[in-house]
Amino acid sequence: MLKVLLIGHESDLNGASKSLLNIIDILLNNDYSVYVLTSYKTGAFYDELKKRPVEIIVRPFERWCVFKPRRIKWIMKKILWMVKDSNHNKFVAKKLAKYVLDNHIDIIHSNTSVINIGALISKYSGVPHIWHLREFGDLDFNMHFLEPKSRVYKFMNMYTEKFICISEAIRQHYDQLNQSKKVLIYNGVEKDSIIDISEKKINDKVSILIAGRVSPEKGQHEAVAACEELLKQGINQFELYIAGGDKLYFNVSKQMENHLHILGRIKNMPEIRKGIDIELVCSRAEAFGRVTVEAMLAGIPVIGSNTGGTTELINDGVDGFLYEKGNIHQLAEKLRILIEDKELRMGMGVEAQKKAKQHFLIERCVSEIEQVYRQVVIK
Repeated sequence: MLKVLLIGHESDLNGASKSLLNIIDILLNNDYSVYVLTSYKTGAFYDELKKRPVEIIVRPFERWCVFKPRRIKWIMKKILWMVKDSNHNKFVAKKLAKYVLDNHIDIIHSNTSVINIGALISKYSGVPHIWHLREFGDLDFNMHFLEPKSRVYKFMNMYTEKFICISEAIRQHYDQLNQSKKVLIYNGVEKDSIIDISEKKINDKVSILIAGRVSPEKGQHEAVAACEELLKQGINQFELYIAGGDKLYFNVSKQMENHLHILGRIKNMPEIRKGIDIELVCSRAEAFGRVTVEAMLAGIPVIGSNTGGTTELINDGVDGFLYEKGNIHQLAEKLRILIEDKELRMGMGVEAQKKAKQHFLIERCVSEIEQVYRQVVIK
């Protein structure tokens, strides 16, 4: 069976790394030999890797796409990349290219666009490289390449056999990449997220959840503002739960404080979702929307902003609602409809779960990734 080198980029266990672990588990089950390259010998991602029969390779390397700070610091970061970090990556890649050849690895698979080490290893080894594009970068995380985009895309096109795009929105965003090399494979979520709808908790008030890293990009402020709008209208039979961080970056009214619950980071989201009636995804731009699919698998109707990959997951008015990003009144109106109409809310939840089971489970995702592997190796 094939030998695959998968490359992670972070020490934490965020969406991209969870997806990578899901892929690893199925590849192992299908008798692949799995090698994983990471920069970090500590952290939740490394701890999870140690639980699996994979060959872990720890080599520090630098990202070529980073959060953009203020102008002076940004210029300094770009200079540091050009004179030091890019050369460091080349040095590491040459060493790893030898390792790849010595171990007869068949495929190199980068799990994110923010690192270039995989393409460099491919350049020096000649082993085919697959690049998973999981983020917009600029739109969702305010991350930007340290080199000019024209040079970045030329390099990506030259040393990549296939680009896996996790949504149509991502495929269109990377418009300078070779169209013939792009493959649309929607991300997949594990079956553990599925909840038996008949076992869901019945609440005195409608429970609303927004989950994910607490930041302006994720839009928790819009969720709170929409709920405050409902309170002004005299609609108060709800509770809003925020999962993903302990502190908010905005102020909340005294009245809203009585309906708001900050959960912090949650390890067992399926257990939380057993008691949730509505979920919100208010992000500026989700590349795919793992949280959206997890909610759908739990039988929860999602109200999501009409941006990025979210529009590809939610069938507006059938299994959830879309609202115009930034339009608090529209978001509040969609919430009001679902709060007041239990039958509609539950019906949408059933449709959401049915759709997610059919299209967005990890088994389907990895099966399509394996097809790409076979195409690349045969070529």
